Amino acid sequence: MTRKKGEVTEITAGGIVFNGDKVLVLKNLKGVWVFPKGHVELGESHEQAALREVLEESGLHSLIKGKGGMSSFHFYSYMDKAVHRKIVYWFEMETTDTQVTVNRELRMGAFFEAEEAVRMLSFPGDVANLKSILERRANDVCDSSER
Repeated sequence: MTRKKGEVTEITAGGIVFNGDKVLVLKNLKGVWVFPKGHVELGESHEQAALREVLEESGLHSLIKGKGGMSSFHFYSYMDKAVHRKIVYWFEMETTDTQVTVNRELRMGAFFEAEEAVRMLSFPGDVANLKSILERRANDVCDSSER
């Protein structure tokens, strides 16, 4: 996290986690549908942080398959009277785990068909990153079937 007068930049990382063709979506305490993500700790790589956050928020052990895009957003915090700029590094992940166990920061989580996840997600950036990964996965299937 970096801080300038009146502005805070937070670096976070997260996972877009697949189990087969289904994708993990979490519902936070505000009722917003999201992917798991969180702050990058000191000494952690973006990849390490993303894997840790997925495990902490969903109980899932995952493997990174590739990059999943990037997103950023701003919000104003009345508590510290600063604009927070959040940068999120996303990773495409896979898991064979099926039991989602959310932590106290979340209401629920589950695997959904990709088309349903696209409709559920609350943020346009999450939708765009998921669609990009789905397109790449579809192309990978087409490429492998042509060999």
